Amino acid sequence: LAMPPQEVRLDVRGLEPCEPMDRILQRIEELGAGECLRALISREPVPLYPLLEQRQFAWRVARLEPACCELLIWRAGDPVAGAVDPAPDTR
Repeated sequence: LAMPPQEVRLDVRGLEPCEPMDRILQRIEELGAGECLRALISREPVPLYPLLEQRQFAWRVARLEPACCELLIWRAGDPVAGAVDPAPDTR
């Protein structure tokens, strides 16, 4: 039986610009095998995507409500973390 991915949660809604991206980048560097980051952010972080790609992370984003997106990030190629449930109830 495969172990479920371990989630790290981070809520960066309402922070000043650059701060959410900085906190997300800092936190993902600590992710190990089988771990993913589930971040709540006020808007879709389009400028973050090229940085994630450069660092070899994969991601999915879902808009939960007009001022809230959920961003899932894991190390590219990690089959455990990549199997994370896209959007369980996080509210």
